[in-house]
Amino acid sequence: MKTSSRNTLRSGWRNVAPALLACAAALSAPAALADVIDFEQIVNHGTPAGNTVYVGGDTFSTGGFLAVVADSAYAQSFPDYEPGLAGAAIAAGEYTCTRLACPQPLSQFYAGMNDGSLTLSREDAGAFQISALSFGAIAPTSEDSALPFGQLRITGTRLDGSTLSAAADFPELYEWSEWTLDAAFAAATFTRITVDACTYTAARECLNGEQTSNLSQFALDTMHVSAVPEPSTVVLLTAGLLLVAARRLGGRA
Repeated sequence: MKTSSRNTLRSGWRNVAPALLACAAALSAPAALADVIDFEQIVNHGTPAGNTVYVGGDTFSTGGFLAVVADSAYAQSFPDYEPGLAGAAIAAGEYTCTRLACPQPLSQFYAGMNDGSLTLSREDAGAFQISALSFGAIAPTSEDSALPFGQLRITGTRLDGSTLSAAADFPELYEWSEWTLDAAFAAATFTRITVDACTYTAARECLNGEQTSNLSQFALDTMHVSAVPEPSTVVLLTAGLLLVAARRLGGRA
C-alpha cells in the first residue's frame, strides 16, 4: 500500500508540475499593458478634449500611463511663476515635418518644449520597465541657433525611491533616431520615468535653465514598455497553486 501511495504521489506530481511551472512563468512575466506608448490616443485631464497644447501642470492619459507635463525647475523657481508652454502632441504631416523631426511612418508624437519635461507612471500605480524609444531634436529657434543640439535624458525612479539615468545625443536636425537603452536600464524596474532635454555648449557641456533660456526641446515617440507584477502578488498566487496541488495529490493518495 505504501509503495502504491508513493507511486501515485510521484505520478501526480509529474502530471501537476508542468502546469505549476507554466503558471509560475506566467505570473513572473509582465502583466498585460500597452507594449508601446505612441501618443496616438490621448485623454486629457482638466483640459478640453482634443486639446494638444500643454502648460506646466497639465496631465493626460495614454496607453495605460498617466503623463504629467512640467515646466523647468528654473522657471518654477521664480516667486511670480505661472505655468507656461511645456509640451504638445503633434500630428506629423507635411507642414510640421518641414520644421520638426518626424517619426517614420508618420504618426502623432509628443514634443517637449521650453526646457519642459514629461513624467510617465502607470495609471494603476504598478511598476514597469522600458527598453527602447524613438526621438528627435526640435530646433530651439532656427537652424542658425548659436547653441548646438544636446541630449535627450531619461530618469527612472525605482521602487525604493532611488533613481537611474541615461542620456543619448540628439540626431541632426529633421532626423529621427531609435534608442535602445542599455541592459542595466532596460532591466531596472521603475514606478515612474521623467524625460527632458539639455542643450550643448560649443564644448559639449550639457546646460539647461538660466543658461539656455527655454532652448532645450525634444520630440518623443514609440516608448517600448512592459508591466511588472508586484512580487507579493506572485508569491501569494504561487503559494495558492501549490496548496491546491497538494490537496489534490493528498486526495489521490
